[in-house]
Amino acid sequence: MSHATHPLLPFDLTQRRRETAPGTHLGALADGLAAELSPWLDSHGELPIPAHKARLTRIGGRCPVHGIYLDFDPQSPHAHRCRVCDRAYAAPEHDDWWAMGAQLYSAERAVHAAALHALRGDPAHRALAERILTALAARYLTYPNRDNVLGPTRPFFSTYLESIWLLNVCQALALLELTGATPIAGTLRAELLEPSRALIAGYHEHRSNRQVWNAAAVVAATVLLGPSNPLDAYRFGDGGLAAACDALDDTGAWYEGENYHLFAHRGLWYGVQLWRAQGRELPGPALSRYRAAFRSPFAGLLPDDTFPSRRDSQYRVSMRQWRNAEYLELGFAECDDDRIAGLLHRLYDGSVVRHSDARARSTADAERHEPASALSRASGSWRALLMASAAELPNAAWEPPSVARPSEGLAVIRRDRGRVYVALEGGDHGGGHGHPDRLALTLQTGATRWLDDPGAGSYVDRSLFWYRSTLAHHAPLVNGRSQRARDTRLTHFDDRGGAGWLRKMCVLDEGVTAERAIIVCDGYLVDVLTWRADHDVTITLPLAAHLPTIRGHGTDAWQATTRAGAGGLEDGFGFLQDVEAMALIDGKVECSSATHAAGDRVRAWYASTPGSTLLRAMAPGAPGEAPATRIMLEAHGAAGCIVGVWEWSDHRAGVVDRVQLDPHGEVRATVTTIDGTTASHGPAQHGWHIGLIAGHAKSSIDLEGEQTAPVPPAFPDPRSPGGGPTDWLDVPMLATATLDIELPLRGARRIALGQPHYVATDEPYGGANQPEALVELGCTTDALVIRVTVMTGHAVVTPGGAPDHVPDNPLDNESADVNADGVQWYIGPVNGTEWWRSELAVPVGSTTLRRSITAAPNGPWPDAAADAASRWLPDDSGWVAQFVVSRRALPASAARFNLIVNERPPNGERRRGQLRLAGGGGFGYLRGDRDETRHCTLGLSLPSLDG
Repeated sequence: MSHATHPLLPFDLTQRRRETAPGTHLGALADGLAAELSPWLDSHGELPIPAHKARLTRIGGRCPVHGIYLDFDPQSPHAHRCRVCDRAYAAPEHDDWWAMGAQLYSAERAVHAAALHALRGDPAHRALAERILTALAARYLTYPNRDNVLGPTRPFFSTYLESIWLLNVCQALALLELTGATPIAGTLRAELLEPSRALIAGYHEHRSNRQVWNAAAVVAATVLLGPSNPLDAYRFGDGGLAAACDALDDTGAWYEGENYHLFAHRGLWYGVQLWRAQGRELPGPALSRYRAAFRSPFAGLLPDDTFPSRRDSQYRVSMRQWRNAEYLELGFAECDDDRIAGLLHRLYDGSVVRHSDARARSTADAERHEPASALSRASGSWRALLMASAAELPNAAWEPPSVARPSEGLAVIRRDRGRVYVALEGGDHGGGHGHPDRLALTLQTGATRWLDDPGAGSYVDRSLFWYRSTLAHHAPLVNGRSQRARDTRLTHFDDRGGAGWLRKMCVLDEGVTAERAIIVCDGYLVDVLTWRADHDVTITLPLAAHLPTIRGHGTDAWQATTRAGAGGLEDGFGFLQDVEAMALIDGKVECSSATHAAGDRVRAWYASTPGSTLLRAMAPGAPGEAPATRIMLEAHGAAGCIVGVWEWSDHRAGVVDRVQLDPHGEVRATVTTIDGTTASHGPAQHGWHIGLIAGHAKSSIDLEGEQTAPVPPAFPDPRSPGGGPTDWLDVPMLATATLDIELPLRGARRIALGQPHYVATDEPYGGANQPEALVELGCTTDALVIRVTVMTGHAVVTPGGAPDHVPDNPLDNESADVNADGVQWYIGPVNGTEWWRSELAVPVGSTTLRRSITAAPNGPWPDAAADAASRWLPDDSGWVAQFVVSRRALPASAARFNLIVNERPPNGERRRGQLRLAGGGGFGYLRGDRDETRHCTLGLSLPSLDG
């Protein structure tokens, strides 16, 4: 450790002590962190380290009235305050959520204490760090590795949380060893670092933002455990730290959106520092993307300095939080970039009120969004204390311009020095955190959100399905069904200042292609949505919320109605209330808002194909906000156009005098402003043409900006080679026609399920966890018979509930029966993308199966008589379930098929794993009973009944 260095720490301690001396901004940061540690310095003070494992539930950690996160107070394990209603709530579920924060808080305090000791030499700080680490090591193996949600873990419910925690533990130990030997090192390595590292290393999440943290934690622990532990797999292998850079595009943007960009890139920052401590560096292109990533998430900032709530981001998150200041300080130390300095000056400009410093109750890198607050260069944590630049910030200003980033999906035109924000959504679909919001329009003026993205709420509440629907966004959907997960192409982007436009195209559904163009002028925009389909379709376009004045050009009478959508949970229609419809004879509608408190107001005009329908309904508001009236336009046909105009103003007069709309003409919209200027808007060969007449003078604006990026591929056609099943199961005719469950199915096709078919939720296959099952398939002249013999012991079912009523699930928003011993099976067309039928069945009563059955809207429906023959019975080694499907319900002699056996141990509350007929391996998410046809490669060949 020459020059006071450590293989985990990429800085020189002697130099850093000079840079953090009293009187410097880093010295002020050290003083603040020391003050926050003072309550824990008493050696007799009880540390906030919970004795029980953290637990994820639907109500845990959220205010039951306002739905927001309860404040985390490390000194209050049983009373949890809501900042809105100022009430303290007490419940075991809140205590279980508090345990997650307490674990992370304690580990982070150990790093704070160890860093302060290394820089200031106070023995009380060293004693505190050692006391925390000793307590964590003593308790680690007492937490059970069960009832997990995203991968294996002991103290938490998801692996990535343990990775954050382990990374802090490793940093704390490294800082202690930087200044001398510590008596806790051996115990900590043996009882915490090694078992935790092994647990995390056995779990792989590929391109997930969480895998960045898993890889960083494994690298840090491996360095501390010694040179005999190989590192290269986590440096350069699939899922390693270098591979994480591949998820950054050329602008440095993480593919899952701003929220996960900030999270993943902070994890990548740790990895880069770990490499540098060992004399390694990222390859050149990866290093460029890594450095650009510090600026990237701020390119799309809204006018009120909040991040766009695209994809699974939380709603209305301010950039003015201490962790963002620290993130940019670390970026400035890395890049010495005036653009980053300009962002920091904006954060430090004192334009907002200072609130209580959330840093004092920080839970490491598990994000807790706080209200906007005044900040300074002393607002960071131990990361800034050790790694931020000691230099003064250069004078620099930052003002967000219009921006187009095709792969990221960011396309924004700004006006009035950023006060007006117009955006069109769509790029990379965002993976598992992507929303079906292609071609969604955003409009914000100042702090007023007219057309808004609601982001996502709680992952364990049913409302998540609304926020993940197309209907919750200002985006088009086809035939009442949320969009599929596809990429979108930016075809044009051109901003001239006075006028600009952007256009995107995507495949909305099979056989349905759409384009949306937004033309932005002074005080108004023109919105043009066109579609082409190979069959007649219904296009639903959510127009707006919060527009109380609506005039339809037609019947002018609202009629109560219903809209069921396509039937999927994430189609959103099930969340609508008080639905009304108005027939638009000529397809035209005008909407306007009340004047906002800030003086802002908007008006909107829309027109579509004659015979269109306007819908009005109450729908959920953005997370934490009240329900709102939502306006939607429905149009029909194999091709068509919806055209609209939005006007905004900060005074009552506005800028638009009148609007004429023609969805099918060469001129789509004619807008006359109050100064008498008439602008005719229409498509042109080069892009978009605006013809202008002002008095007797004529002029024009031609917008171009064609983008040359290739069209991203749509979903592969399942009918193309490789789209269908690759493995086939031939189903024989049974030697006996009996369906008596007590008798064997003589002559049936039998498939044994075991380790090759296992997908873990908590524990890998082996030891006391070796579930097995036997699947038997056979046909009679009347039915397909599926029998499953499950060899896992007595069936564990969800408590309570009648055979025909699934009990409430207190854990998350899925069916409670996914957390019971049970069977899920799916059957559908060989070349289709939807199942004919899917079923989740669990044993209840003596022989009854509680069954949740879904079927495709146009698919075959179950036969009641055949269903009545389905049942279950206990078996010597487990239990047996039999399902009978009428052959009349199956329109073909070949089908795509999958079957899953859920297994729950008696001492757990969530399923431990699954046996999947289509093949297993690795860990699976607890995502309910949904299964996609593209994940299944099995086909069934049924015997012909002819003759």
